[in-house]
Amino acid sequence: MFADVISKCILQVRNECHFFGSMMLFANIEESKEIETAATDGINIFVNKDFLLSLSSTQQNALMLHEVLHMALLHVTRRGTRDPKIWNIAADIVVNDLIIRNTPFRLPKDAIIDKSFRDCSVEFIYEALLKKNKYKKYSLSLIDILNPSEQDNESNGSSDRPNCDLSKSEIESYWRDKIQVLQNSDINKSSKLQGNLPGGIEAEISCVLEPEVDWRHALWKYVGKTPADFDDLDRRFIYKGLYLEGLLTEALEVSVCIDTSGSISGDLLDQFIGELKGILRSYPHVKCNLYFADTKIYGPYEIHSIEELPKAAGFGGTSFVPFFNCLEKEDSNNLLGQNKASIYLTDGYGDFPNYTPSNPTMWVVCSDGLSSTEFPFGEVIRISTESY
Repeated sequence: MFADVISKCILQVRNECHFFGSMMLFANIEESKEIETAATDGINIFVNKDFLLSLSSTQQNALMLHEVLHMALLHVTRRGTRDPKIWNIAADIVVNDLIIRNTPFRLPKDAIIDKSFRDCSVEFIYEALLKKNKYKKYSLSLIDILNPSEQDNESNGSSDRPNCDLSKSEIESYWRDKIQVLQNSDINKSSKLQGNLPGGIEAEISCVLEPEVDWRHALWKYVGKTPADFDDLDRRFIYKGLYLEGLLTEALEVSVCIDTSGSISGDLLDQFIGELKGILRSYPHVKCNLYFADTKIYGPYEIHSIEELPKAAGFGGTSFVPFFNCLEKEDSNNLLGQNKASIYLTDGYGDFPNYTPSNPTMWVVCSDGLSSTEFPFGEVIRISTESY
């Protein structure tokens, strides 16, 4: 009976949306007596059979699609160290809106729905909910986004729920591969969506498919190219007007701003500073002006060696406006012709200026930071902070 219901759900979801239905084919769905309703650990979906059978057919479809979207959109691994309940609320807002927009399936009466966050990423919604405790207006009865690292500890001795043996990176790699296959498949192109992604999923897909890159590799490509490297230059890291000539003539000036707001952990701040030291050590020809910033700007400090680094200041709120205003003011007083660029090391959560700066900008963003699609200008490098 359980297997029959699951098979029927997959067929009905595929009939409404090939993309979503094909996602379900990659999911491992298990019956579980421990889960009150349904939940996922990123690879498995655990479903209480009695609860599933108590629902109407359209509610069964909505329930299964809800869990598959949590899983495929990496809501398990993207949570990081965030509050599980608030993250779950934010993720529910996203997946429930996707279901409403793309299918006729009926969500349960207590489903969390907020159309004011339409087309926003989970990360953005999470930060919005934290402001003035806005999350308290939502009622979440059960957390259905599980922590894969605690599967074997949460089962209370029962063996009917399988453990998730995959690491965070393996889970992410699995679903990135599957989604890329679906995007390029003939099935999706021949569906009634005519090859387009389901409505509203673009921001979430970008979070899934964004590759994390090696921190040093990304920054060193940006400021450390040599003549031998120029032929195979990865232009994601070198932007308009910032070419090899600037490096060879020692005319490149880089303004580095380190986010020192309260949302930046001590470990992440240490990583930011440590990598800045690595750049200074390896590329002494680059002129570096260092800033720290929360809602205020601290600096500039003209840095020539790693022994000169000042103590970090700030640790309040977050605004990117003071840094860029400062650079624009300096540029208006300087002679033209000098190659300049700015690098902002941050989690991405803060107020942006309402203009595009005149100099190229690289945002270096931690793995659980703001979605790249939500930066209004510049290039975004998504860095891994797991193994620093």
